[in-house]
Amino acid sequence: MIQDRILEIEQSIIGKSSLVPSLNITFSYVGIGISLLLSVYNFLGILSEEGTSIKALIFAILVLLASFLAIYLTITSLIKQTFWKNPASTLLGVLSAWIIYLVVNGFGHFALIEADWEVVWANRVLVLVGQLMTESLTQPYLPNQSWRLWSILYLTFALIAAAYGTTGEKPLKFLIPFTIFCGILTYIAWNPTAINYNSDEPVMKLIGATILSYFTFGASYIYCSRNEEYVANRLRSYLALTSVALFFFAIFIMNPPEAVQDLCAQVFGISSDANLQLTRCGGVEASQWGGIFVNLIVATAGCVLGFGVGVVLAFGRQSKLPFFKYPAVALIETVRSGPLICWLYFAVFLLPDIIDPFMELEDIMRMLLIFGLFGGCYIAEVLRGGLQAVDSGQKEAAIALGLSPMQTKLQVELPNAVRTTLPSIVSVFIGLWKDTTLLFIINILDFFKLAKDLPNTSPGYLGDFLEPLYVTALVFWVFAFYLSRISMRIEKGLGLTNEGGGEAA
Repeated sequence: MIQDRILEIEQSIIGKSSLVPSLNITFSYVGIGISLLLSVYNFLGILSEEGTSIKALIFAILVLLASFLAIYLTITSLIKQTFWKNPASTLLGVLSAWIIYLVVNGFGHFALIEADWEVVWANRVLVLVGQLMTESLTQPYLPNQSWRLWSILYLTFALIAAAYGTTGEKPLKFLIPFTIFCGILTYIAWNPTAINYNSDEPVMKLIGATILSYFTFGASYIYCSRNEEYVANRLRSYLALTSVALFFFAIFIMNPPEAVQDLCAQVFGISSDANLQLTRCGGVEASQWGGIFVNLIVATAGCVLGFGVGVVLAFGRQSKLPFFKYPAVALIETVRSGPLICWLYFAVFLLPDIIDPFMELEDIMRMLLIFGLFGGCYIAEVLRGGLQAVDSGQKEAAIALGLSPMQTKLQVELPNAVRTTLPSIVSVFIGLWKDTTLLFIINILDFFKLAKDLPNTSPGYLGDFLEPLYVTALVFWVFAFYLSRISMRIEKGLGLTNEGGGEAA
C-alpha cells in the first residue's frame, strides 16, 4: 500500500517513530500537506521573479521538489519527535535534505538562469578534437580528416553494444540508456547555437553509428541466448581482445606509418610529400591531436598498456629468477616513488635524449608510454596482492592436471587475482582518467586546458570562465561513473557482490 511505502521511506531517512500506526500515517499526511503548500508558494515566488521561460520553469520545478523534500522531512521529524528515538538518523537525514536543497537552488540558478553556455556551444568541436584538428574538420581549404574519427567511433559503438549483448540481461536495460546517450550526442552535434559547421553530416553519421550498434547488440544477444555459457564466454574473450586491438587501430588510423602513407600516395598518384599532407593519405600527426580525444587515448593507453605491463611486473616481482625479479622490483619502486607530473616532465625533456637515437616520438606518443608505465606499476602491486591470495590448492591442482608453469599463471592464478582485485584495478583506471588533466601543465592541448582557455577565444566570452569548467567536471564525472558501473556489473557476473562470492566465482 501507498501508506506503508510512505512510512518505509520516512523510516529509512529519519528513523522510526514511537507513535501508533494510525497517528503515524496521519502525521505523515499533515507533513505532506504543509510541505506542499510551502513548496508551491516558493515555486510561485520563483516564477514571479525569474519569469515564465522554459529554463525558469525547469529551475522552479527542481527547487519545488528539493524544498518539498527538505521541509517535509523537517516537519515530520518534529511532529513525530523522531529525534528522541533516533537522533543521529534524524539529524543526518534532515541535514542531507537541506544540503540537497541548497545545491539544487544554488547550482540550478547558475546553470539555468545566470550562465551563458554559448561559449561552450561555439567551441564544441575545439574541445573535442583540439585547435589544429578543428581546422581540418571544419574548413573547406584542408582535406577533411573526420573519417578517421568516425571510423573509431563506429567501431567503438559496435564493440560496446556487442559486449552488452553477451550479458544476457533484458535488451531494454541497454537499449533505453544507450538511445538516450546517442540522442544527447546527436543534439550536441545538431544544436544550431553558434555553430561553425554543417550539422547534417555528423547528425546522420551518429544516427548510422546508433543503428549499427543496434544490429551488433541484437546479433550478440541472439547468439549468446541460443548457445551454451562457454560459447558466450568465448565471445566475451574475443571482444576483449578486439577492444585492445581497437586502441592500436585508433593510433594507426590517425597517423599511419610512413610506409603506409607512401603506399597510399603511389596508389593515388601523389608526387610530393607536401601534396601528401594535403590529402587523406597523409594522416593527422600526433602533435595536432587535442581536446577530449587526447584524454581518452592517453587514459586508454594507461589502462590497456598499463594492464599488460602490470601483469608482467606482478609476476616478475613474485618470480624466483633474479634477472626477472630484481628489474621488476626496481622499476616498480622507482616509478611509484615519484609523482606522475615528474614523469611527464621526464617524458618531455629527458626521454627524447634516450630514445631519439633509435626513433622519433612526438610528445603525445611519449605521454602514452609514460601513462602505460605509470599505470602498470600501480596495477602490478594491486595484482600482486591478488596473486598472493590465490589458494595454493588451485596451483597444486593445475600442476596435477599437467599444466605448464606459464599455463598455471595465465589460466589459474591471473584470473583469480583479477576477480578479487577488480575494484582496485578499476580505481586505478579511474585515477588514470582523471590524471590526464595534468597534460595541460606540459602544454598538451587536452580537454581541460582547452576548456580553461575558452573565454579567450572571443572578446564576448571573456567573463564566461565558469561554464567551461562545469562542463569539464561533468564530462570527467560521467566517464568515471561509467567505469564504476561497468566494474559493478562485472563483479555481479562473477558473484562477488555478496559475501562468499569469491568461492562462487
